[in-house]
Amino acid sequence: MEEISKDFIIQNKFKKPNFPARKKKTILKNHKLGLNLKDFLLVLLLILLILSSILIYILLKRLKNFSNNKMSNNLTKIEEKKNLSIQFSEIYSILYDTFIDSPKFSFSRTNHNFNNIKENKGVGMCSLCKNENLYSIEFVSYYQKLGIKKIIIYDNNDIDGEKPEDVLQDFIKSNFVEIIDARGFKSAQIPAYNHCYKKYRNQFDYIAFLDFDEFIVIENNKNINDYLYDSKFDKCESILLNWVMYGDNDLVRYDNRTMIERFTKPGKKWNRGKSITRTNIDNLLVVTVHNVGYRVNYFCNSNGNKIFLRNYLDFMAPIEPESYIKHFYTKTVEEFCNKLRKGGGHINNDHPKYKTAIRQRINVFKEYNTMTNEKIEIIKNCSGLMIF
Repeated sequence: MEEISKDFIIQNKFKKPNFPARKKKTILKNHKLGLNLKDFLLVLLLILLILSSILIYILLKRLKNFSNNKMSNNLTKIEEKKNLSIQFSEIYSILYDTFIDSPKFSFSRTNHNFNNIKENKGVGMCSLCKNENLYSIEFVSYYQKLGIKKIIIYDNNDIDGEKPEDVLQDFIKSNFVEIIDARGFKSAQIPAYNHCYKKYRNQFDYIAFLDFDEFIVIENNKNINDYLYDSKFDKCESILLNWVMYGDNDLVRYDNRTMIERFTKPGKKWNRGKSITRTNIDNLLVVTVHNVGYRVNYFCNSNGNKIFLRNYLDFMAPIEPESYIKHFYTKTVEEFCNKLRKGGGHINNDHPKYKTAIRQRINVFKEYNTMTNEKIEIIKNCSGLMIF
């Protein structure tokens, strides 16, 4: 057999077949960071976990605020569940209004119908009264001068208690005041507001929901109609007015002067207050006395600027509000004791959290008034209270 020489082997060395180059597996790789697909997914998962943690923290904080505040409104179980869902929807609402309903984006919603007022039917008011005869004439007269068309008063006195008709007969005859019988009902304020909105919404363009110790002050307008029918409120479905709390002016006992005459020293502004709500909102459900129509499409502050609520009670006041509410919450310590005895429109003295509510009210009194031994003794000796 012929042998193959070494020179032949070297000259005719086997070469690799010239097969087509094998395609390399496609791997997502960032040359700057040096991340392959696995590393990239891990980083993405970590970012999602961080964002999820932040979101859970925000939601828990909102739910905590809700839990601390819901007691004062005595909501039914159905209404409590509704408000829980409200807290979860807040973040969605902010994102939606930022990215979907913003004019910066081409897919912005453009057919939003705010149902602007076409006819002036005026401004109505809904109020609940219990042992308010001392203050009724001042309250009703004030709002008649301010331009309110009619006040619907829900009489929530005890069955054998005082009657608002005894002091408001002239206003009733002139059809400026209408009395609705809610005598003896417990926790009547939210049901009364729901009834008032549904029954009287067709008579007015707006309904204001106020108590007898709350007085709207409009800085640049003499009349509430001039204020509300300004074009800056055209898109607003509910206007939120902040409280300015007033203390006792170092007075201890009631006298015959009006509240506005007696209490002249304002305290700090609260982020809480009351609302004036448009009557064109179908299926509106009142779940809190503070901002009727919570989660409507468009909330405004007193300057006509759209706002987002931090929760269903609190809302930030503008720096220089065009209007606000004088809230004579405490009055004198003597009158404050009467306030404690009568309970409230949403917390009665047989409510399971009545004691907690009373303590909170006493803390508010201490916050806005200078405490003296005389005042402390009067509060301690308040008869009919379950906490002393």
